[in-house]
Amino acid sequence: MSSSKAARMHRSNISAKPQMQVRTHDQIDKRVPPEIWEQIFNHLYPSQLSRISMVNKNLNVIVSSLEVWPRMFYAAHGPKAQLRPLMSIPKFKSSSMIFMCASSLHICEKCFGLTGYNADKLYMLPLPIPVLLPRRSTDAIKYVGGRFDPNWTIRMCLPCRQGHISDLEEPIPLYVLNGQIDWNSLRDKYPCAGLTPEFRRRPFNNRVFWELDAFNCIRQYFGGDVGIKAYNVSTEACDEMTATRIRWYQLQG
Repeated sequence: MSSSKAARMHRSNISAKPQMQVRTHDQIDKRVPPEIWEQIFNHLYPSQLSRISMVNKNLNVIVSSLEVWPRMFYAAHGPKAQLRPLMSIPKFKSSSMIFMCASSLHICEKCFGLTGYNADKLYMLPLPIPVLLPRRSTDAIKYVGGRFDPNWTIRMCLPCRQGHISDLEEPIPLYVLNGQIDWNSLRDKYPCAGLTPEFRRRPFNNRVFWELDAFNCIRQYFGGDVGIKAYNVSTEACDEMTATRIRWYQLQG
């Protein structure tokens, strides 16, 4: 057999082998019934759902039709509130998803409560705080070749953050010392300490505290480390961004 004929036979054998097809998101989505997707999505937070809705059109339709969006709207604005659906998206649930995403900086993802404008300080608004998603039997969950990180942050209002860190305590930062500290040093290191009920309106000039205990009191009052960092930040930027988003929604014809 000549070398050229052998080469042709080798190429034909290679081409005859079945090619392994790579499943796209669309192919995987359509293999799973929408009812199953809805059961899965009911265990996720709104911010996670909004990201999933951007994967493709099929998931966008499923996510936007969930009951969570009207429930969020009525919980935030009252049972008698009315929302004008977008003309380009006549379904009320889909319009609710877009409107609630536009209001997300002022909506708590846990209780669905609304924190209004002019809340004075940023720590009073819903802020992103770490949460732990339910785990499976293994820590590393594979989906379409990607690694699923069980850690996530969702926006919680101040009361929900206070309850959350009581159940799932955050790690102690390295700058917090496990020793005693006097009142002046405590106030210099943590300027927000004077706002907490434990340290408000009391003469502490000659007293010393355990810094770790004082820090935990401050953290509890402000709803986690993210609240401590935002205690003296104005809400003006968040208010303006939410107003701009809602104005965009109202202008859609």
